[in-house]
Amino acid sequence: MSLSIPAYKELNVRINTETATIWVGMKPIGRQCFTLSMLMELHDLIYQLNEYGSLDPSNLDSIRYFVLESDHPDFYNLGGDLEYFSELVKQQDSERLKDYAIVCIDLLYWVLTGGKRQITTFARVSGDALGGGFETALSCHYIIAEKHVTFSFPESLFGFFPGMGGYALLERYSGSLEAERAFTTAKRYSAQELKLMGGVYSLVERGESTQEIEKIIANQEKNQNPHRALRLIKQNSQNITYESLRYSIDLWVDAAMMLNEKQLRMMAHLTRRQKKKGSVNANINANKNNVPSVDTRSEAISSPVSLKMIARS
Repeated sequence: MSLSIPAYKELNVRINTETATIWVGMKPIGRQCFTLSMLMELHDLIYQLNEYGSLDPSNLDSIRYFVLESDHPDFYNLGGDLEYFSELVKQQDSERLKDYAIVCIDLLYWVLTGGKRQITTFARVSGDALGGGFETALSCHYIIAEKHVTFSFPESLFGFFPGMGGYALLERYSGSLEAERAFTTAKRYSAQELKLMGGVYSLVERGESTQEIEKIIANQEKNQNPHRALRLIKQNSQNITYESLRYSIDLWVDAAMMLNEKQLRMMAHLTRRQKKKGSVNANINANKNNVPSVDTRSEAISSPVSLKMIARS
């Protein structure tokens, strides 16, 4: 049985009770990027999963699998909110930029570990994944990608770099030399290339990624113990810690504050491209020039607890 969860404005959440799976579709307002408001909705959702293993406190541990997907037909996620970044850089507001980054790594670290409930995480990538979208997919236990999609870190085009663990997340699969190339050249990788590196778990034809995830989950449900043990062993051997992610964002914020006018113009150009590509969510934010603080909440959000604390408790 599939249940739809209507409370969120920028997430499309469905629960399949038969397979204990929550499917989370990203549909940010205006642009297919990590808007602050969508991040906070993800924060709230994952807080509940971490506390209860469910969105229903009376039905504990009823969710064992988490799938992060996109409602956009062409893009998984275009990465960070460049318009937001640009405004904060112009204002030299390093504290709010760091707040945004901390929310990102709190979420990423939960997806990387599955939190204290050890939920298995999937990225269903049926469209291109750029920047923070690529980092988020890499942080999941399994990437299921359709053959036409591509992955890249475009930040170097405007003198920046992927600051939410992109190097370490890719280096696990590619080795240090290729991770360095991706980090500094904005090289675009096909899904096939990432599969050869080991980053993509399963490569499928267009439109077949949902069925592939369902097959993988059905197989894991038959014999959960070895799959769970393998995830924990891999996590321990790869040793991506919360502290290492925090170190990256400190460097990232410092670099952002030093971006020059030429680099900000390139960021603005990429922002316009983000807007042109748009989002499936028709509710365009009317206050385009308003830069929200990290305390902004949608009506659905009620649990502003740091995911660092809950993911490691």
